[in-house]
Amino acid sequence: MAQEKTKEKKSNKIPNFAEYERERLINLAKEARKAAQELKSAGQKIGKEVLDAPEKKIKEQGTLKTSWEVFKEAWEKTGKDFRKSVGYKMGESVFQGLLPYCQNLLFGSLSGIVAGTSGATAKFFGAAALNVARQRLGDFCRFKSKMATIVLNDTHANAASSSIYKDILHKPRPYFKDNAPASLGGLTSEIVSAKNTLLNKSVECMSKVIVFGISSASLVAVDPMLAAGVLGVTVVTAEFGGYMNKVYRKLNSKMRSFSHKISKENSDSIKNTPLVQDTNRVEVETKQMENRLNKASKVTQKITYAKSKAYLKMRMAINIGMEGLIMAAAFADVVKTGDIGRFALISTASWQMMSSGNMLSEFWNEMQAGTHRLIDASKKLITPKELERVTGKEKLTERDTKISVRHVNFAYPQIKDVTDMSLVEAMDREGEIKRGENVLKDLSVEFDKGGLTAVVGTSGNGKSTLMSLIRHDYDAQSGQIFIGDKEIRELSDDELNAHIAFVDQNVHFFDESVGYNLKYFKPDATDEELMQACEKAGFNNDIQKFDEGLLHKIGQDGSKLSGGQRQRLALARVFLTDKPIVIMDEPTTGLDPNLSLKIMKSLKDMAQDKTVIMVTHNPTEVALSDRVVVIEKGEIAADGKPMDLIKTSEFLRNVLTKDDIKNKNKLYQTSVNGINPMQEVATVLNEEANGKVLSDIERAEKRKLLEAHKRAYVGVRKKTLENQRRKEGKPLPEKKQRQPLNPPSAVLNRGGAEF
Repeated sequence: MAQEKTKEKKSNKIPNFAEYERERLINLAKEARKAAQELKSAGQKIGKEVLDAPEKKIKEQGTLKTSWEVFKEAWEKTGKDFRKSVGYKMGESVFQGLLPYCQNLLFGSLSGIVAGTSGATAKFFGAAALNVARQRLGDFCRFKSKMATIVLNDTHANAASSSIYKDILHKPRPYFKDNAPASLGGLTSEIVSAKNTLLNKSVECMSKVIVFGISSASLVAVDPMLAAGVLGVTVVTAEFGGYMNKVYRKLNSKMRSFSHKISKENSDSIKNTPLVQDTNRVEVETKQMENRLNKASKVTQKITYAKSKAYLKMRMAINIGMEGLIMAAAFADVVKTGDIGRFALISTASWQMMSSGNMLSEFWNEMQAGTHRLIDASKKLITPKELERVTGKEKLTERDTKISVRHVNFAYPQIKDVTDMSLVEAMDREGEIKRGENVLKDLSVEFDKGGLTAVVGTSGNGKSTLMSLIRHDYDAQSGQIFIGDKEIRELSDDELNAHIAFVDQNVHFFDESVGYNLKYFKPDATDEELMQACEKAGFNNDIQKFDEGLLHKIGQDGSKLSGGQRQRLALARVFLTDKPIVIMDEPTTGLDPNLSLKIMKSLKDMAQDKTVIMVTHNPTEVALSDRVVVIEKGEIAADGKPMDLIKTSEFLRNVLTKDDIKNKNKLYQTSVNGINPMQEVATVLNEEANGKVLSDIERAEKRKLLEAHKRAYVGVRKKTLENQRRKEGKPLPEKKQRQPLNPPSAVLNRGGAEF
């Protein structure tokens, strides 16, 4: 046990650079040996050695390949801006690399001037002019490169952001249940920043490679040993940078995740400003926000300081040693040859080679760090395996309105918010899929046009889950769902979206006008069509009250509308799009009873030639539906007409009675057809017969009512007398026979029969 604990401690300890290099070289040797063994045993079965071999880790994409992909992206999406930036940068590098040669010519002519050699002065001034021209051309290229790089960074960032946004917009709907789209902005910025870093540092690396190459060629020509020494130092420095990136990778990832968390918490505080004000916690919340930011800063500073300190120690040790070596080599050469020009060439080329090598190493390390940042952030945006679905390219027609759900079982996968995900979790997105308990259990049901269907049941029993599976938000674990004769996995998301209209409880809108939010669903719709859809949804009166009408701005996510107005605007979009299948979750939430009845009329009319399903807890909607499907514990518990299910479904009996259904249907008919005149007259007469004393205004209304509805009055009066005769046991008057068109005068003078 003690040995195991010691091993565990060693594995968690960060090795120093020497240990890292030793381990790296040993691993390279092992890989070479393994490759040789594999070549030797090619075509033969591998036995026990393979079984005992350590598990092979998936190798991540390297810095060069990643940089090349970013290069290609920039070339394709920025074009001229990319070519200008690279071209000027390369020009700057060439002019910088020529410095040792110019120094050689310039200082080499000094000995001739001292000796009084003819032409030495001309040579000196020629070399000086050449060096000045080199410097000015280098400055020009540097300026143009800087300006071109600014433009390139903006253009490339815009193109990269658009590409990431496109990827996010293509994510399946369930992805956003755990990941708010707004919170993904931080990851988008991180990916774009990493790509720009790779692009810029790649160009810088190319630039320094040119300088390093020209300087190396100059130094190799006069002192090959010194050139080899500088090259070795550059390699060691690059290796040290790679080691530091590897050691601090997890720490940097944790730091970025921590920063995301702090940003989300502070954004949440700002978003809930009304709540903070209502509880008088402005000062407290402000202090908490400040503490969060300070905590994040301390973590960042600590990691940055530790990393920078290690770099500084390494650089100081290398620079001190190399500076002494260069000075000694240059001094020895000038003593040996007496040529000051060679001294200038050696010292300048050495310094330039060392400087460009150090910068090359630094840029390469930054490219490695940028690659890690890009890979780590990109892995978080990968659609998790739990949400992968099978899709096809089959097409639907308007006749495909029947939905068949056959023996479906489903449990929700457990997905984590990517912005809170650690590096280890991000790198293990392909692991085992974890799910909760089954929500749907061997569920089978069919829906078709020809009536409004209400899906009911207590919360958490699978109603909304079933609707989500019909939209193919998830693949069912088992069973099948058909639309028409096509299984939903044979259909694309675009095809399903074009065929199914969906109204959720949490409706979403653009921060634009009413008309814009409607036309977004049907761009070619006329204002007349928009108003017709709004009338069906009971929203037309609201629009008429707006000063700007359809141009009225509704605010972010409809914040300037009431809850009922938002719901009706969402319903108006359904009526406007006119899709064959309509699915709604609590469609009349927040509406007053009269509006609810009006919308129910529109829904029932629409359901005559469409498949219309609504998930609801509203007793009125249940009572007025043509069909009710009860889901309990993930199974179909009852299915039929509301009045029939009162007898068999305990759930429905707890919601409605027969009288409730009759009264709600009577109220619905009154709302749709208006008040029956006969009923209105009867109400007034009965109130008066029961002893109610009418006011002058009520008597005037009664006279108007009786004059307007004489026939209704006669009918009511006749029915009242008939009821009275029945109570008294008197026979009812015989029905009068139909009289001829010109009755004799005797008949006309005869007394009228008693009603």
